[in-house]
Amino acid sequence: MRIQIVGAGCPACRNLEKDVRTWLAQQQVEAQVERVDDWVEIMTLGLLALPGLLIDGKLVLTGYPPKSKLDKTLHEACGIGTSWNNR
Repeated sequence: MRIQIVGAGCPACRNLEKDVRTWLAQQQVEAQVERVDDWVEIMTLGLLALPGLLIDGKLVLTGYPPKSKLDKTLHEACGIGTSWNNR
């Protein structure tokens, strides 16, 4: 699985990346996590809000989500996991 965090390095972008990496480690899911911080590439994606979260090339979230929403999104993408609140 390829996960891309799209943003310019703002606190929300860094926190999203940290939350995604934490979730992956807790769920013992291996994924390639990349940052997309090149403005030209960000513009071609057409995002209206940053950060953005792409999983296998598909935009699944924009903006910094609550952990419950991030958990649900990653759970659905991986087909595994438990609620963030249950950890």
